[in-house]
Amino acid sequence: MKATAHFFSSASVLLAAAIFTMPCPSNAEDGLRMEPSLRRPIALAVCGGLLVCANRDSGSISLVDLGRLEVSSEQKIGLRLGDLESSGTNVLVTDSVAGRLLCLSLKDEKLVPTASIPIGGSPQDLAISASKKKCSVTSPWKRQVTIADLASDGRLVSRQAKVIELPFSPGRQAFCREDTLLVVADAFGGRLALIDPQAARLRGIRRIEGHGIRGLAPSSDGKSLLLSHQRIESRAPTTRNRVFWGQVISNIFRSVSFEHLLEESAGSLEETRAVAHWSLYPFGTPGKAAGDPGAVAVGPRGTTLVALGGVDRIALRSRPGQVFEELEVGDRPVAVVLGPMERYGYVANFFGDSISVVDIAATEVVRTISLGPGRKLTPAERGEKLFFDAKLSLDGWYSCHSCHLDGHTHGELNDNLGDETYGTPKRVPTLLGTSNTGPWGWLGNRTTLWEQVEKSIETTMRGKKPKAKVVEALVAYLELFDTAPPVIPTGNKAALRRGQDVFERLKCGKCHRPPTYTSVGTYDVGLKDETGQGSYNPPSLNGLQHQGRFLHDNSAETLSRALELHRPTAMKSLRGTERADLLRFLLSI
Repeated sequence: MKATAHFFSSASVLLAAAIFTMPCPSNAEDGLRMEPSLRRPIALAVCGGLLVCANRDSGSISLVDLGRLEVSSEQKIGLRLGDLESSGTNVLVTDSVAGRLLCLSLKDEKLVPTASIPIGGSPQDLAISASKKKCSVTSPWKRQVTIADLASDGRLVSRQAKVIELPFSPGRQAFCREDTLLVVADAFGGRLALIDPQAARLRGIRRIEGHGIRGLAPSSDGKSLLLSHQRIESRAPTTRNRVFWGQVISNIFRSVSFEHLLEESAGSLEETRAVAHWSLYPFGTPGKAAGDPGAVAVGPRGTTLVALGGVDRIALRSRPGQVFEELEVGDRPVAVVLGPMERYGYVANFFGDSISVVDIAATEVVRTISLGPGRKLTPAERGEKLFFDAKLSLDGWYSCHSCHLDGHTHGELNDNLGDETYGTPKRVPTLLGTSNTGPWGWLGNRTTLWEQVEKSIETTMRGKKPKAKVVEALVAYLELFDTAPPVIPTGNKAALRRGQDVFERLKCGKCHRPPTYTSVGTYDVGLKDETGQGSYNPPSLNGLQHQGRFLHDNSAETLSRALELHRPTAMKSLRGTERADLLRFLLSI
């Protein structure tokens, strides 16, 4: 089932590079020998009498004997694995660095490569239809979903796959309604794409009140879609009292009936319509919150597991409608799967490099399986653990990752003291490329990344004053984030050059100086907040395509509208195709 630690950590890409040459373990007379490594399990599947585990950083797959509950073998498969699913006696896996979907056949407890196809844009999440006839792969950076055919034995058919373009970055996905519907969740915000997998076409876009959809599955009766996600109250100030009562960010398990999800409405396919009916189950209580709900597994009998990745727990219920019980597992659970007859559940602990075995009836962990020996962590690797740790916040309500999903952003407003006032919510910025975009904060009043991290933990997360080694590790991690690549191909170079000429003629570079497209200082942009503040430090223009809305208060739905509000006289002066050329250039940065 799905993992929750995927794709946007540029730091992790660099860290994984040092591990790609990890020697494959070998079977010897004294048993399986494994080299010290960071495996970072991110996906699980049951295949025959084996539990198959994909390890992100080591690029390997571990096979766990479900009878002995121990690792029987580990094979180096690729560079950086993104997800894994079982299609009978075959296993499909995505390799985000190699840009491929791989098919492996299980023979004599060994995985044998049988086919692969290229997938653009760092392929991540993988879903297989219930009939085992189709599979789907998401590519967040390309905003694409690729649907490929499977043969009758579940093997990947190596022929041209069908690609569907989406208006947002796709993340989790699930085949539903007897494979007549593929639901694909927004990797950052709260949108859902409804896709006809047979015709490979988009049916519509829906929106829920929330962000960070990290778990997605049909209910056991097939009538509803189950989602785990978070929801930020944009106008709730991040005071200690508000955070304590869970009023800033809530952690939610949501059920939406397909009847309401599929209601048709007039308008274009890309027009987003809000989901009007649902039921909610909130995770966490004051004093014991449940930050970052993630992967969801649902069995035919209704047993449901939900990973609570930020607080090292899972939520478990044996029947629909029951109250969830929470259970301590390992360090950051990110993937969950149910075994035969729903007797046991299996949990991949990302930072623990382990698998927890859960007795469903007894509601207890009966075994913790180590995937192999680890090694000493670098400062940046310690920072990665802290970034995803909701326990840095008051009572565990949310982590850094909750607002800056995998280093990016959910794009919503948050009313914190980043601008030194409450009552003035501002858009949460991306952290991609952040080390090169100082000073920090909308007012540019944090001259070091160290100061920004300290303030965020103390006033936005309402955590304890962090020790120096905590801040040092987080800064080391953030410094490795690269900027986001543009979605659209640069294409028409002549138009891009013309757009750059317009950019320079309008003197946009005075505030947004290449190559970071920001600058030191604050500038009056003529757009005031609730206190009359109208001077801001210019945010970087890098990765504009990955922003859903624009300006400090999200008041502009499009980049074109943002330019009109920001520099109305300059925009009116543009003639012919100059505006289109300027927009194309900005979106190519």
